[in-house]
Amino acid sequence: MPAFRNIIIAIIAVMCLSLVTSCAAVALSQEPPSGVAPPGDVLRPGHLGREIGDIEKIIHFYHDLLGTDLRGPREQDRPFVVNAALREFADVPMGSEFRAVILPIPGTAAISGQNAEMTVEAIEYRNVKREPLTARSQDPGASHLGLVMRDLDATLARLKEEDVPILTPGGKPVALSPRPGLKGKVRAIVVRDPDGYPVELMEQIPPPETTAAPASRILGAHITLAVDDLEATQRFYRDMLGPGLKTWSGPSFVSDKSYNELVDTPGAEIRLGTMLIPGSPVSVEFMQYRNIERKKYHPEFWDIGVAHLLFMVKDMDVIMPRIRAAKLKPLNRSGDPVFIAPTVRAIFVRDPNGLIVEFMERK
Repeated sequence: MPAFRNIIIAIIAVMCLSLVTSCAAVALSQEPPSGVAPPGDVLRPGHLGREIGDIEKIIHFYHDLLGTDLRGPREQDRPFVVNAALREFADVPMGSEFRAVILPIPGTAAISGQNAEMTVEAIEYRNVKREPLTARSQDPGASHLGLVMRDLDATLARLKEEDVPILTPGGKPVALSPRPGLKGKVRAIVVRDPDGYPVELMEQIPPPETTAAPASRILGAHITLAVDDLEATQRFYRDMLGPGLKTWSGPSFVSDKSYNELVDTPGAEIRLGTMLIPGSPVSVEFMQYRNIERKKYHPEFWDIGVAHLLFMVKDMDVIMPRIRAAKLKPLNRSGDPVFIAPTVRAIFVRDPNGLIVEFMERK
C-alpha cells in the first residue's frame, strides 16, 4: 500500500506540474491589451501636461509641424494670469503667473468626432525660478510622448528643415523588432520638442485603426514611462485607477538592439509592461531597464521640460481613499482636492517613479 500511495502521489505531482506549466505558458503568451478600454472609475485620459519655456514655440512644434489640433484661434492672445487656486493646487511659489494652450491629439478619443481626445496641455510660468531639465530614456520617472504618424518621412522632412533636435543616434528612423502589442512593420524615431522633451514618431504598416479624421497627420498616441520596478508601478496604477484596469507584463528582460538604438540606451536590457487607459485607445508603456546606469528623475512641477499625466475620474471621493491608503503626499499643502473651477476639483500626487499624476473630477 505505501508503494501504491507513493505512485499515486507521484502521478498527482506530475499532473500538477503539467497544469502549472500549461497555465504559465498561457500567461506568457498573453498579448498586451488593445482597442478601447471601457470607462470605469477613470472616465478617460485628460492630458499630458507639459511645463514649457515658450508657448509660441510649443504651438509651432506640436500644431504646425506635427499636426495636433489647437483649441482656440491660432493667433489669439494668450496673456499670463494669476490663479490663486492653481497656485495652491500645485504649490507654486507666490508671485507666479502662467498661461496655457490646449493641443488635442487626433486618434485618442474612444469614438470619432467625440471631442474627448487626450491633449497636450502646455503651461508656461513666469515670476518663478525654473530649471531646464532633460532626463535620459532609462531614468525612472522619465517619460515621452509617442505619436503614430500617417507619413513619417514627410513629418521628419519638416522637422529637419527647422533643425529640430533628434535623440535617435544617426538621425534616421529605426525599423523596430517585433514585440508584443506592436503589429506590422514599424519604423520610429525620437525627436525633442522645444524644451527637450522626447517625442517618438512612429509609422505602422498597415496603419492601425484610428478615430482620427481622414486628413489627420496623427493617427494615435501612447505614453512611455521609464520605471524603477515594473510590478510596483502596475500595482500602483491598479490600486489608483480601479480593479478593472487592463495591464500586461512581459515575462523577462530582453535585449532589443533596435529599441536601444531608437532611444539611445546602448547595451541595455528592457522589460516591458503596458496599461490601457480606461475610456480610450491610449496605452501607457512601462519600460524597466537594467545593465545601464540609471538615476531617478524627480523634478519640481514648474521646471521646464517636466511632464505630468491627467486622469479624468468619475468621483474624487472614490479616488481619495485610495490615495490616503497608499500614504501618498499630494503636491498641495492641504492634501485635499482643490476646486480649480466651481465644478472642477483635482489633486496631484507622484507615482512610485516620481512621475506627477493628476486626478480630476468635472461635475
